[in-house]
Amino acid sequence: MRTKELLLTIIVAGWALMTQPGCGGGAKKPVAAKPDTTAQTGAVCATTLTPDSNSTAAAAVRADTASKPKPAVPDKQANVAEKPKELPKMWDFGSVSCLPCKTMKEILDPMMADYKGKVDIRIINVYEDKERTQQFRIVTIPTQVFIDAGGKELFRHVGVYPRDSIVAKFKAFGFPVVSGGEAPKPAPATGGT
Repeated sequence: MRTKELLLTIIVAGWALMTQPGCGGGAKKPVAAKPDTTAQTGAVCATTLTPDSNSTAAAAVRADTASKPKPAVPDKQANVAEKPKELPKMWDFGSVSCLPCKTMKEILDPMMADYKGKVDIRIINVYEDKERTQQFRIVTIPTQVFIDAGGKELFRHVGVYPRDSIVAKFKAFGFPVVSGGEAPKPAPATGGT
C-alpha cells in the first residue's frame, strides 16, 4: 500500500511542477529563432520563451518617443563631463524560478564583485526585461551572451557555464581578467605556544 501512496505523491508533485510557470512547467509554443552556432552544455531550463504580446505596444511607444524633438545641446564648455567608457559585457539571461539559473547566479554573484569596473556582468530576468530578452533572441535559459565594448555580440552559451570557462572566454576575447577570487583564501595561521 505504501508504494501506491508514494507513486501517487510523485505523480501529483510532478504534475504540480509541470503546470507552474517558469522552469520546467507551463511550456509554451517555441519561438522560431534564427539558427545559431552557440555552444550548449550544462543544465538548461525546460521553459521555452515566446514573444511578448505587448511588443507592438512597446514598438509604438518607441516610435512615439523617437518623433519628439530632441533638446538643444549645450555648448562644449558646459559639457565638461565625458561619457563613461563602455565596458565589455557578459549578460546572463535567466529566471528566479529556474534551477540552472540559480546555479548561474551562485557562479556570477562573486564574479560581479571581482570584475566591477572591468566587465559588465549582469543577471537579466527574462520575465522582467522582456524587451532585452527579445532583442537578444533568448529562447532557452540560462543563456550567457558575451558582448564587446562596442556592442557587438561575440559569443553565446546556453546552459550552466562554469566560472573557469567564463574566464577562459574573457581571455580569448581580450576582456580584463582578474587573478584570484576563484577560491577562498585560507585563513592565516595564528601563532602561539
